[in-house]
Amino acid sequence: MQKALSIISVLLIASGAVATEQTTDLSPINVYSAYAAPVNQDQTASSVTVLSEKDFDNRNATYVSDVLKTVPGVAFSASGGRGTLSNFYLRGADANHTSVIIDGVKMNPVTGYGFDFGGLSLSNVERIEILRGEQSALWGSDAMGGVIYITTKTGLYKDKPFNIDFDLGTGSHRTRDASATLSGYNDGFYYAIHGDSHRTQGISAYSSDTFRYIAENGAKITSGGAVEKDKFHRDNASVRLGYDASDKGVEVLAGHSTQSAHYDNSLAGETLFDDFTRTRETTLKLSGYLGGEDELFKQKAGVSHIKTDSDTFGAWMSAYHAKKLNANYQLDVNFDREGAIKQGLSLLTEYQKSKYDSTSYLNEKSLTEKSVATEYRLFAEDEHSLTLSGRYTDSSEYKDAFIGRVAGAYRLSPNFKVHASFGSAIQNPTMTEYYGYDGKYLANPDLQAEKSRGGDAGLLIESKDKRHSLDVTYFGRQVKNFIGTESVAPYVYRAVNVDGTTKIKGVEVTYNGKLTDAFTAYANYTYMQTKDSKGLALIRRPKHTANAGIAYQITEQWGADANIAYVGKRFDSYYDEFTYLSSRVKLPSYTLLNLGVNYQLTENLNVYVNLNNVFDKKYEHTVGYGQEGRHIYVGLKGGF
Repeated sequence: MQKALSIISVLLIASGAVATEQTTDLSPINVYSAYAAPVNQDQTASSVTVLSEKDFDNRNATYVSDVLKTVPGVAFSASGGRGTLSNFYLRGADANHTSVIIDGVKMNPVTGYGFDFGGLSLSNVERIEILRGEQSALWGSDAMGGVIYITTKTGLYKDKPFNIDFDLGTGSHRTRDASATLSGYNDGFYYAIHGDSHRTQGISAYSSDTFRYIAENGAKITSGGAVEKDKFHRDNASVRLGYDASDKGVEVLAGHSTQSAHYDNSLAGETLFDDFTRTRETTLKLSGYLGGEDELFKQKAGVSHIKTDSDTFGAWMSAYHAKKLNANYQLDVNFDREGAIKQGLSLLTEYQKSKYDSTSYLNEKSLTEKSVATEYRLFAEDEHSLTLSGRYTDSSEYKDAFIGRVAGAYRLSPNFKVHASFGSAIQNPTMTEYYGYDGKYLANPDLQAEKSRGGDAGLLIESKDKRHSLDVTYFGRQVKNFIGTESVAPYVYRAVNVDGTTKIKGVEVTYNGKLTDAFTAYANYTYMQTKDSKGLALIRRPKHTANAGIAYQITEQWGADANIAYVGKRFDSYYDEFTYLSSRVKLPSYTLLNLGVNYQLTENLNVYVNLNNVFDKKYEHTVGYGQEGRHIYVGLKGGF
């Protein structure tokens, strides 16, 4: 392994020397999720991946979940095709251990379960940051595994008062997508008006193909045989208005989405019931700032409100109504604004109140959290850095908690940089874990928050002009008070804190390269080992995952890309709907190949074609649930 890394290092340094003679250095990239203030990615000590619209195109991505699957340290699970429940596990953490931020708004559902990426399209997304590791010191509960930070399109960076971007697409399973954004900027004022619609007849949520497994207890398990198509429909609209004068600004954002996602509640009742969930969500946000990045003081404040209504129809009827109000204030004190050393101190306060009313409860449930946090930052011109941060949270239902984090990086030479971080994090129980639901899942007011301690250490190797980089990072985490489920009576359960410690460790290897101005490549590999308090591997966390892709601009008009993904063997829990028993099953590995080509019709119009799962691989992310075979997608996009 050391010999291989040495050879790669020499090749990267050599290629960097050649590239320096051919072109200038790449443009800097800012990171917004890793610190309380924006920081150049070259100075970031945390493990973070930044993806832009160009990356989305090069990875054949239509939905946010498509592109997230290509990131190191990420495992994916889905309960069927488009629109069905889709979750991500960052570095082995549970799905609800990842904080999802969209345009500065914390989007994790009030229920406490992980954010559902099943229906989230890329049509209005400008960039995505995937920040891995314990991040509760800055982002609070829900950030034990990391943060997914999404920024949508805005007219702030447009150079004209009127601009229109659109994307029209169609594909297999009667998929039809359309999106349009009107945006502009003039004399400090900017706006963005967006709308999109996505429809598909879909595939069966339960597998239509037959899969056979042998459980750990020796039982033979067969899944598949479903025939009904589970369709999906989502409409979304948003308005963004603002004023930005570099030293002061204000922004108003309003968005509303509706979606209907069909699913399978049971194989026996697949064609007897039309199971689907209809969800409406409205987001409002007002934010502003005073002071520039280079001034001694900068103040930021914001208030957001999310309202969610969800109704489930079919074999089991249910509904819930949720609201989340969040208000926050931040003061940045920027010391040493000139010179080789720059220091900054941020003071943050946050208030969040969540309300949850469900058909499972007689009265509305609520949770209030108040927190204060601070972060100290030190950066040197040669990309040395040190960050210390801490947060204290006062919760109305759970125990108060203090968490902290330290991160730093040191550049050994122009080609080598070491980076490390260590922190603690918490994950409060979900609403349903704490209050129970449906009479079959009992409340447990004695539940305590999950607590973790973890960190990472890595070596970044890069060419002098930064056109090639290779990062090797070791990470580890230990979780206490892990929340599991116990049976208290036949078919009656409750959430409990499991004794012992859950342990996660692994290695991420990531390469990014700009081989020529027309030829780019990426590759990553993750090895991860997970063990619960009994020594069993956690479900849906593969030990081995790998991704690689290339993109080539063949001519001024023609471009092409190819991407390959490997997901190794992993365990899952299979629930038998007839015997009401569950068993652990090992799912086999699978490899997917995706191809794409695009043609620039005119200066403003581009047509593209994506062929995904080229070899029509049959597989299941989650045991019992189907995934698309070979499918094609054709689109036309442009801007004026």
